[in-house]
Amino acid sequence: MSWWMGAGLGFLRGGPFGAVVGGAAEYFLGQKFQKKLQKSLPGIHNKADFITSLVIILTRVGIVNGPLTQKQIGIIHKFFIKNLGFVVADFKKIDPLIREVQNKKPDIDPFVKEYRKSCENNYNLLLVALCYQISLVDKGLGEGAESLLKHIVLLLGLSYDQHNKIRVKYSLKIIKTPYHVLNIPSDASNEEVKKAYRSLVSVCHPDRVAHEGEKAVEDAHLKFLEIQAAYQELEKIRAM
Repeated sequence: MSWWMGAGLGFLRGGPFGAVVGGAAEYFLGQKFQKKLQKSLPGIHNKADFITSLVIILTRVGIVNGPLTQKQIGIIHKFFIKNLGFVVADFKKIDPLIREVQNKKPDIDPFVKEYRKSCENNYNLLLVALCYQISLVDKGLGEGAESLLKHIVLLLGLSYDQHNKIRVKYSLKIIKTPYHVLNIPSDASNEEVKKAYRSLVSVCHPDRVAHEGEKAVEDAHLKFLEIQAAYQELEKIRAM
């Protein structure tokens, strides 16, 4: 049984998109390619899944604000040239996959999970850094890209501190984390998180400032919603 008919990205079998992904993955199974990857990026459990998922994720991130530009495609090509010694002819398997992702716009979640599993979490920070590169090279970060990048970081299981270190590298504003909102350290216990949440929602409840006028109530309401969102996000993260 071939790889494509067995494990890995087999959930994509069937249909034009699955065929393109399968063709690219089969190419990545080549012995020469596998040796190059092992030398430059050791510790990858399933090299075909790793590279295929990487290309799909980067393309999906790149098209958030519109069609992929040549500069963004250049980021993907540069990775293969630098790490795997690719030449122009080698991109005949990469570029059709990029085009198909642009056309189909598949859900990114299964590919991030497949990427994480294939490299056994050894290259999660690499993926995030490349996602920022492809987002910033041409268009800059918009609201959609910011939201998608935060989602990818969450799926990868990276901490807010790890994420912010990458953002600092690209001269981006530090993300205000739920811990900042609740005014607690990132190593706070679940009970401490609950205690901080209950205390803040009590202090910031709009009813407490009703006598101060409409503007005060509106500000308190927004703060109240921010506190609730922070607590819900931490509940979700800590349950993973």
